[in-house]
Amino acid sequence: MLYLKIKGGKKKTKKSRKGKKSKTNLKKTKTITKKTKPPSSISIFPDKSPQLQKDNEPTRLNKFTTKNVAIKDKNNNEYNTILNNRLAYKRPARGQDLDNDTTIIYGPIVESITKSNYKTIKKGDIIYYDRNSVVLRGPFVFQGVRRGPELLFKIKDVVYPKEYLFSIFVDRLDKENLYLVKKK
Repeated sequence: MLYLKIKGGKKKTKKSRKGKKSKTNLKKTKTITKKTKPPSSISIFPDKSPQLQKDNEPTRLNKFTTKNVAIKDKNNNEYNTILNNRLAYKRPARGQDLDNDTTIIYGPIVESITKSNYKTIKKGDIIYYDRNSVVLRGPFVFQGVRRGPELLFKIKDVVYPKEYLFSIFVDRLDKENLYLVKKK
């Protein structure tokens, strides 16, 4: 097919080999504006990303802000489930069913933290947070109770030698899964 462009007009004519002429409108180029998505791991708002917090300024504890915090304790153990009120690491062999032939490594005994028993937590107690991901986040170190009441925790970063402060209101304890490691 041969295309002929007419000067000064907005139409172009198409001449086929058979000798027929057809008129078509010129297609206007559309500019598409793409909305940029914010990064999923870090936010520009300090209250949503602990990496941007100032000194002694806590971040709200939730499943989005705890993405890059520690998952291993001082003995280099990590846990991914709670079995019989104990922290446990349960992992099957690669490609196997979770219920069949699974090795389980048990950790310390834990107790779920609720609105009614949060007053029993003492400064320096170890707490783990279940954010419904591959592993439990922790160990969080309990710092104290702030006005509100609001619980305050300290935890290390996964990669960098930095500690973050997190806080959670006592009213949110029923919606979040926090576990206190019981001392012997």
